[in-house]
Amino acid sequence: MFNAKKIKRKTSKFCIDSIQIIIGTLFMAFGVSQFLLPNQLSSGGFTGIATILYYLLKIPLGVTNIVLNIPLFILSWIKKGKEFFAKGLIGTIFLSIFLDLLDKYSVLTDDRLLACIYGGIIIGFGTSIVLRANGSTGGTDMLANIIKEYKPNYRTR
Repeated sequence: MFNAKKIKRKTSKFCIDSIQIIIGTLFMAFGVSQFLLPNQLSSGGFTGIATILYYLLKIPLGVTNIVLNIPLFILSWIKKGKEFFAKGLIGTIFLSIFLDLLDKYSVLTDDRLLACIYGGIIIGFGTSIVLRANGSTGGTDMLANIIKEYKPNYRTR
């Protein structure tokens, strides 16, 4: 009986965390797609690399984001376990889907300064939701967690 309650509680927490990760990635994708990308601004990390490749090669941002993260997913499965892997996979897939979906809507501002400010605030808010749910969107935050497995005294957050 105790084991069933523990499994139910763990499953419930995972579902709540997953919903938070999806909401956070929606905010992040909105900030990138509506403010940074149309104004030819780039965020940091793997999404920033994907943005540069988007401008150079016209490859969809979401596809590039997933491809860049494949090596990190393999490492995260090995070093961090299946729960972290699953949350990272949820974050990366939903971020990539939302990036490609929201890219099709009209731009909210053409002013680069406003785009920087609004985009940064919205992306930061979304990232905080994802990280509070012990999730990841791949890229540098996943890399930091993997490095922490090798060097436990390093702080990742």
